[in-house]
Amino acid sequence: MPALSLLSHVPDDVMARLAAQPVVLPERADAVVIGGGIMGAAAAYYLARAGMQTVLIERDRVSSQQSGRNWGFVRTQYRDPLELPLAVEALAIWPGLEQELGETTGWRRNGCVFVADTEREQNAFVRWQERTRDISPNARVLSGREVSALLPSLRRMTAGGLHTPSDGQAEPALATMAFARAGIRSGVTILEDCGAIAIETAGGKVSGVQTEHGLIRCNVAVCAAGALSHRLLAPLGLSLPQQSVRSTVSLTAPLPPLTDACFCGFGIGLRQRADGSCIIAADSNSDIDLSLDSFRAARFFLPELLRHRNGFALRLGRPFMDDLHERLVVPRRERALAGRRSLIEANRERAMKTSEAVRRLFAGAEAIEIIKSWAGRIDVLPDALPVLDAPGQIAGLIVATGFSGHGFGLGPAVGRHVARFAKGDAPAEILAPLRFDRFARGTYARAHAPL
Repeated sequence: MPALSLLSHVPDDVMARLAAQPVVLPERADAVVIGGGIMGAAAAYYLARAGMQTVLIERDRVSSQQSGRNWGFVRTQYRDPLELPLAVEALAIWPGLEQELGETTGWRRNGCVFVADTEREQNAFVRWQERTRDISPNARVLSGREVSALLPSLRRMTAGGLHTPSDGQAEPALATMAFARAGIRSGVTILEDCGAIAIETAGGKVSGVQTEHGLIRCNVAVCAAGALSHRLLAPLGLSLPQQSVRSTVSLTAPLPPLTDACFCGFGIGLRQRADGSCIIAADSNSDIDLSLDSFRAARFFLPELLRHRNGFALRLGRPFMDDLHERLVVPRRERALAGRRSLIEANRERAMKTSEAVRRLFAGAEAIEIIKSWAGRIDVLPDALPVLDAPGQIAGLIVATGFSGHGFGLGPAVGRHVARFAKGDAPAEILAPLRFDRFARGTYARAHAPL
């Protein structure tokens, strides 16, 4: 079969042929991973290490969506207790990941601190620490005085805080690309600009993945497609109540030391990088771009939306018109490809308010300057917990999606569990709360924190 360039323009096609090796659409693989974020890249790497011929397909570029746009926290702190065991497992992997992959991830063990503005928030930290002390023994509740000692640049007094010194940070795009490059060296074939159209089945088993460039036959398909996962699963009779929200993040110019630990409090999240620049964002404040799709599974989300209505802004604009156009013009089978490389507009007003909040909160941030802002679409599920499961209805199907804005740090552990599913191992007990069928069964609980 001749080399097939999956790039869309002639100049890009020529450039692709100058690469080390051409991109070829294989006819068959043991496993096809759909989605080039950190979940998909980690899954592909560990599948290949388990001896499976693995293909990863990504409709855009590896790490181009939320896995390259998030805050970069690697935390166990204040996780939903149902998700915490997976986070603890992932945290144990991160320190050795650069050596394992032979690539830079930006990993730093600098801790994580959440501060409480009110006694109510402090009491929530206390309850969480008491409930999880056996599995997260490094987490420590701080008094207001201890917060001031830990964060001398913080100008405001607090009601206290929560600190986990064993947590850390990494660079999202670097870490995702590290898995991708290590995967290639382990035999993974990565096809960018190659969107999945459908997961094919025969006799109740996965038989292949239909891409926009042709069919790849396989016995295992991993759906790690983020916010598009529900569209690929629905034709299989698997209903996933998944929605997405838009979150804005900004990068500042280098600043004097503000906080070594990843920081959340007073409505902002902040991660100061090794060069002094800061990743900043509004904490628990997102935009909901209304579309016709917004009303799908609305009953699952309405209670939380009403409960935390001050944390969301409803927007009616271009996404609504794009969704309408897609439904009227684009064949249903091709909708998983719609919106490729579309501009996800940052909320500039929110970005400026966040930078002003940082300026007021931290001594040394008076001259804060935003270098750039961007936005990402976070796929969310009603309980803000992911699905990590191999649904029994379709043999060979593995689903890893719905990480609800806090999945980046879980990536290495998720990849390992996907490989275990693919080998036929029984699911680990810690994954029981993350089953696919919990929504149909009504066994899911309220979200631990605002979506």
